[in-house]
Amino acid sequence: MRHAPRPRTCLTSARPPAVAGRAATRLLLAAALTVALPATALAETTAPEDENAAGQPTVLDEGHVDIGPRFADGEWQIQGRDDTVTPPEWRALTDIVTQVSDAAVQQAPDDAQFDFLDAEPGSDVYVIPQTQAADVVWLGWNTQDPEVIERVNRGATLTLHGVEGPGAFAVFLQNGDLGAPEVLWDGDVTAPQDLWVDVNTHTHANWVFTEPGVYLLDFEISADLISGEHVSDRAALRFAVGEETDPADAFAATGPTAPQDAADETPAADPTTRSAPESSDDSSATPAVLLGAGAAALLLVAAITVTALRGRRARRLADDDTAGRTS
Repeated sequence: MRHAPRPRTCLTSARPPAVAGRAATRLLLAAALTVALPATALAETTAPEDENAAGQPTVLDEGHVDIGPRFADGEWQIQGRDDTVTPPEWRALTDIVTQVSDAAVQQAPDDAQFDFLDAEPGSDVYVIPQTQAADVVWLGWNTQDPEVIERVNRGATLTLHGVEGPGAFAVFLQNGDLGAPEVLWDGDVTAPQDLWVDVNTHTHANWVFTEPGVYLLDFEISADLISGEHVSDRAALRFAVGEETDPADAFAATGPTAPQDAADETPAADPTTRSAPESSDDSSATPAVLLGAGAAALLLVAAITVTALRGRRARRLADDDTAGRTS
């Protein structure tokens, strides 16, 4: 099902929750959202001493993670802030795969307001919820990096250019008053979908995937600086949905949004390499899952990294195995 592009949605730290326009509806995430927080909340500003972890492929499968802009080595970049470690670490998107566990499975509601999910009522869907849930990664976005707050003029634009994956994808907000869902990004829409976000803002929403597998989101964050300069970074958000999906496959997935790797003679390119704004005019381009020689090397690194993942499930499995041997 295709939908017409929606107008830009503005989220600010001062924006009050919308008033429900009708009676309470059946929710996709009944357990998680009946006590939902306001759509946008002002959290603690990230600290200048937050570390920048480079070249460390990491699978994020639980705990709090934010996507956001940073000035890393003086350059505007999209990064992921990993709060599962102390102090928090900012990681390049090339180093991150977000694993959506089977604990994220919910049932699609039988409600016309959720038709944008492209899911049969009662069918299983995987959801990163708006409010934190046990054993499920909690993914949001923020514009709270101190240098971003200091240098950006008012706010940034988050743009979804396209989605590649085995099922449908959508991101929406559900206010705590049980109002109608507010769709932010719809994977069916082929045109770029912009979301305006004020500086010093922290937001969580519901990320929905209808099938397990690898998903690539062609994502961009751009802004005008107080100096008058325009900055932009475009990269891929990588997801391994379902515990049967190997995160190494998501690390190895590449697509057509970035310059061709000089070591690879095929026309495929890596979406995790930043491209200049003028190279992103083709709004219909979406990441394609292709494997190359460079991806194979990354696959090996990712496979090694996955075996050393921290996380509640990994520790639990190790403890169970130890108990079995000593009993």
